[in-house]
Amino acid sequence: MRVTDRFSRHRSLAADSASKCHKGDILPDSLSESNYPLQYLKGVGPARARALAMMGIVQPTDLAAYYPRDWQDRRLRFSIGDAPMGEKTTLRGTIRSIEFSMTRSQLGIATAVIEQAGATIQAVWFKKTTPRYDVFSSLRNHLQVGKSLFVYGIIEWGPGGRQIRVEDMSATANADTPLEGDEVFHFDRIVPAYTVPEGINERLLRTLIGRVLSAKPRFEDLIPPAIRQKWQIREQSWAIQKMHFPDTLIQKEEARQVLAFEEFLILETALGLVRQRIKQEIKPQHYRLHKTLLTPFRQGLGFEFTAAQKRVIREIFDDMMKPQPMNRLLQGDVGSGKTLAALSAMLLAVENGGQAVLMAPTEILAEQHALTISRFLKHLPVQCALLTGRQASAQRRHCLKEISEGRVHLVIGTHALVQQPVQFASLQLAVIDEQHRFGVEHRRLLRKKGSCPDILVMTATPIPRTLALTLYGDLDVSVIDELPPGRTPVITRHVAEEEAYRRVQDAVRQGRQAYIVYPLVTESDKVELKAVTQEAVTLSRTVFKDVRVGVLHGQLSGRDKEKVMEQFRKGDVDVLIATSIIEVGIDVPNATMMVIQHAERFGLSTLHQLRGRVGRGQHASICLLIADTKSDEARRRIDVMTHISDGFRLSEEDLKLRGPGEVMGVHQHGMPVFKLGDLIQDARLIQQARLAAEDVLQTDVDLALPDHQSLKQAINSQHGDRQALGLTG
Repeated sequence: MRVTDRFSRHRSLAADSASKCHKGDILPDSLSESNYPLQYLKGVGPARARALAMMGIVQPTDLAAYYPRDWQDRRLRFSIGDAPMGEKTTLRGTIRSIEFSMTRSQLGIATAVIEQAGATIQAVWFKKTTPRYDVFSSLRNHLQVGKSLFVYGIIEWGPGGRQIRVEDMSATANADTPLEGDEVFHFDRIVPAYTVPEGINERLLRTLIGRVLSAKPRFEDLIPPAIRQKWQIREQSWAIQKMHFPDTLIQKEEARQVLAFEEFLILETALGLVRQRIKQEIKPQHYRLHKTLLTPFRQGLGFEFTAAQKRVIREIFDDMMKPQPMNRLLQGDVGSGKTLAALSAMLLAVENGGQAVLMAPTEILAEQHALTISRFLKHLPVQCALLTGRQASAQRRHCLKEISEGRVHLVIGTHALVQQPVQFASLQLAVIDEQHRFGVEHRRLLRKKGSCPDILVMTATPIPRTLALTLYGDLDVSVIDELPPGRTPVITRHVAEEEAYRRVQDAVRQGRQAYIVYPLVTESDKVELKAVTQEAVTLSRTVFKDVRVGVLHGQLSGRDKEKVMEQFRKGDVDVLIATSIIEVGIDVPNATMMVIQHAERFGLSTLHQLRGRVGRGQHASICLLIADTKSDEARRRIDVMTHISDGFRLSEEDLKLRGPGEVMGVHQHGMPVFKLGDLIQDARLIQQARLAAEDVLQTDVDLALPDHQSLKQAINSQHGDRQALGLTG
């Protein structure tokens, strides 16, 4: 959410307002009537206005939307005599003496002895100075013996006894004089702290925000009155005021929740519009359970679906048989059997005369899917094709012709599937794997390849259901929350390289196989990391000289990658040295050892996916992490991996570290741009906002009512005038 979005309507009035202003004046009524260029606000001017514009603050009311990063309790809670050591606090006393000095290293020191009820303490200021420049010139004007002084800082021991290292101060005529003017924003209250760039003084920013809020400006209230009343939500003007200057920290949190609810309501209403538009469509295809393909497919598996797989398949089939196109998210932990559930849906489409497509984020995953699906369908009259960006021109033209003429029933590929030349004879179902690597736009483009095809998206990054409804709020959600029988738990350990390689050798001697994963294909001058190609040569000549070593990375040709993987699957390769391209789609039951070099360089999701490549057979498996844990984040990541194996719990930690992605666009890495909302902490607020959005859209499907115009404008402003939303006004 951009800082200026909430106040965009004021910009058209800025030029007119500026002509009515005088530089250096603040007009008490102007902020409640209109907005104007920031340079005309008292204390700003052109230079500071340019610096503030770099922060997204271009008009006075934009200041109100620049929320604090923290709050400091500067209320007078202690007297000078009982101020606690080692804590930051506010004191007030009468100045009894003042001294200025400078050390040989040009460090300026100002000391004021302040007294209250017979107790004294030294207030000290430290500033780097030079003999020619007096950095304390301003301080000399404020510090006068006999004046009353507010000081805020940490209480500590100094050369002269107890002292307070001053971070901020305000002076009054005497102890009976209250704070006046702008000083009321800085002391004897809970004070906001802001993130400021070089050139902007935090105290000045706090003063400017205080002045703007004191003028009681009008804001665009995005929450419709009916929603505000139903959910008992405080007024926005109150929330903005208390977000900056709360009376209590509890009140600050109440204000944050009001404004966070507003952010979630914008997102949930936008997602609701997408969901609503899809549900209004009627698809041309109709499904019946002919079982001409599904029954022999299940009989040929050699094992039964889990109860969770059966439940999810029923949910998908029920959706496909509705007149509206399906738009469903299928999530489940690594190895839970999502691909078989998706393949069941694809066969339902094919046995009803249609085509189905599966889109994967990488070529190796697409190739693995193609291989796996071909094995499952080898006895069925179903034609499969693989379509990627690296295929030879002649092969690609032939593949495109077969797809367009309907002779290919199942198509597996990468994002090349959404490109213009790809045409389907009768696309009825599109499956998107690893949804977090794609976005709404990819889904829209793939949907355009057919006439209202059903959409099923999958992710092996399980997240809490409430959060899933937010991140993928235009989708219905199915969860496979059960692993197939026989999956052995994988132990995870943080070990030294020597121990890891010794364990790999032991595993190979016992007839097992192992993976060793590196973050790079080749070594780089920019980072000191080991890489696949160099390490494969070194290890095959030293530690693993008596072991059959294979190499796999993304720069190999498709044919070479498949050759290496086939050797590993057959047991002709003992140790596969690879990059993280093996994190999904690889199933070798005899592989029981996963070693991850530079594990601190991978995200939790990738580490969990890599760990999921082992433990797929009857033998005990282990994942060994070789990591540099000097940084706090690295230690935390490795600690989480060694103690948590459940994908849902792990994903919560991953979201805290990495962020769940920009929801409405193609980019899926990094936190959605909420200034106040927290996708993990605010699960209850998210659910309320989702229900509120449903209430709004039930009464006004086009957001055409006057009470919904501000909400509609905010959606267009934040998520763009997106075709997917169907919002043009």
